[in-house]
Amino acid sequence: MPAIQHLAIAAVVGLALGNAAFAQGAWPAKPIRIVAPYAPGGAGDESARAIAEGLSKALGQPVVVDNKPGAGGVIGADLVAKSPADGYTLLAGANGTLINPLIHRKLPYAASELVPVSGVSFSPSLIVADPDIGVKTLAELQAHAKADPKGIFFGTTGVGSTGHFSGEMMKAALGVPFTFVQYKGSGETSLALSSHQVQVLSDVPSVALVNLGKAGKLRMLAVASDKRMAQLPDVPTTAEAGFPAIRMTHWLGLFAPKGTPPAVLDRINAAVQAFVTTPGERANMAARNSEPMVGNRVQFNAFVDSETARLGKMAKDLDMVAE
Repeated sequence: MPAIQHLAIAAVVGLALGNAAFAQGAWPAKPIRIVAPYAPGGAGDESARAIAEGLSKALGQPVVVDNKPGAGGVIGADLVAKSPADGYTLLAGANGTLINPLIHRKLPYAASELVPVSGVSFSPSLIVADPDIGVKTLAELQAHAKADPKGIFFGTTGVGSTGHFSGEMMKAALGVPFTFVQYKGSGETSLALSSHQVQVLSDVPSVALVNLGKAGKLRMLAVASDKRMAQLPDVPTTAEAGFPAIRMTHWLGLFAPKGTPPAVLDRINAAVQAFVTTPGERANMAARNSEPMVGNRVQFNAFVDSETARLGKMAKDLDMVAE
């Protein structure tokens, strides 16, 4: 190949690399949107708004939260999956982000169209019971369920919800039958428990749920983890109770459209991690009964892959299909 052609190719490659470097260096040059597939005011929305504020300070651009609830998170995830892969549209994803592709026969997007960027926060699922059934531990619940001919009614927010997965884990570990009753949201399941329509549920340890427990309006049996919550030091873990297979985490993380430049993803991850590990945000999370999810992109990807495999096996074994 003539030397002039070598020089021409080198110039083109150099120009392309220079433009890419400039484009990455200029990011972010405009506001960033975090799509939250939750209704305003809930735990997921609150966490998304907290991370948006932290990212805005770290990146020097406004970061706005755009609530797109509906279809169990599918609407918001689809919007982000189909957005330009430029780092300006992110998804505040959670368990539903992983579970929806496992339980829906058809989705408007592919799971591979969303890539994990950074974990934000997590908390173990809290297992609670109606005080009227008179149980204080998982072992007592097991004995009660085996002796009660009416069985146990377990409140969930639908097939494939985090609470449903927790309930299926409990059903298998305790070896007792549950009748799953579906409600539209956590508020409805809590109301059903307090009005004795269901006897047990497993949900994110929200401030409201914890306060109901501390007021004696429900019994906190265990946290579905191998580590106690600092905010609930007297509530044992499922592992301590002898049922380590009951393990369910509520978490929030950021996802981006496939093809977003790695340098941009790394910068978002670094900004998130710097924010969630500050003393102030740790304290804010503690007040919401959660903790920072610490780790780089590789670690968050590994978490997502592990949870997808674990929950995917359950969904397949139990033939979980969302209508």
